[in-house]
Amino acid sequence: MTKKFEDIDLKIEKLVFLLNAEEGNPGIYELTWELGSFDLAIEDKYKIARIILTEILQEDLVILEKYKDLTLNERVEIINKKEIDNLLNNPVSWYPCNEILSISLTDKGIEYLNIEMPKYRDRISERLDNR
Repeated sequence: MTKKFEDIDLKIEKLVFLLNAEEGNPGIYELTWELGSFDLAIEDKYKIARIILTEILQEDLVILEKYKDLTLNERVEIINKKEIDNLLNNPVSWYPCNEILSISLTDKGIEYLNIEMPKYRDRISERLDNR
């Protein structure tokens, strides 16, 4: 059964995205891949990814970094919050080519995960088992 944007629990997906950042995020395209376990239209996957990504950036739970390539060995810059909309509006930013945009947890993000994960542990485990 095809799901719609409204069927997705954004709170759970926010935690999944933060876990993704904790594990070492190879690029923001990975965030749409995280939604692959849902039978969603591609437009909805990008809509959800953008909403959550913008929220966790604005809440300072993660930082957005630009790397030279997929190895994430050579950081080019940390993206200023004022540039986020422009980057997310550029389709190239969402694909693993050329420079890579990646998210990393901040101390605030680690604290958020430590507080919120116990509350949603069963639902997160169930969600991650469906990857």
